Amino acid sequence: MGKRVALVADGRSSDLYASFCAVKLAKRMDADLYSILLVSKSGESGLQPTYLDETWSDFSPSVLWQLICGLSSVEGVHVSYHLINRGSEQELADFLVLHKISCLITGTLNDKDFDRKKHWSAKIVEEVGRHPRWYLGNLTVFLAKPWNDESFKKILRQISAECNLYPIEIASA
Repeated sequence: MGKRVALVADGRSSDLYASFCAVKLAKRMDADLYSILLVSKSGESGLQPTYLDETWSDFSPSVLWQLICGLSSVEGVHVSYHLINRGSEQELADFLVLHKISCLITGTLNDKDFDRKKHWSAKIVEEVGRHPRWYLGNLTVFLAKPWNDESFKKILRQISAECNLYPIEIASA
């Protein structure tokens, strides 16, 4: 059984750097990446992203998936894409158990959001740990904090070093 990492995206700008971190983590672990979008349920048509709430307003799920697909392709990471109802910790926990995912990563916007996601992830870990079909030990959760300018420059240098065809240069002001 191969290793599996889940990226949980909720439509905020923190998903952008969490995506980069998740792809890098999956590559480092030689793991498959499960990209999970938390979306609001709308109508009888099933899970559809809603653009009216606070999330998914800066970019669409398809744009995020294109980013993840591109990053995964460059890094040679196998990725799959999934939609899960935003308000259901149990549905997410069931998915993690069903797919035997032992590592989850999500992004945070600021200290307040970090505390909220820490509390939320603790509930997910508890749900997974209680599941009768779970046997992989504790679920590992990573909360990706926002990049400061120096971190962003480091990431750009790393991409530039790994990308021979399309060199990237950092322009100083």
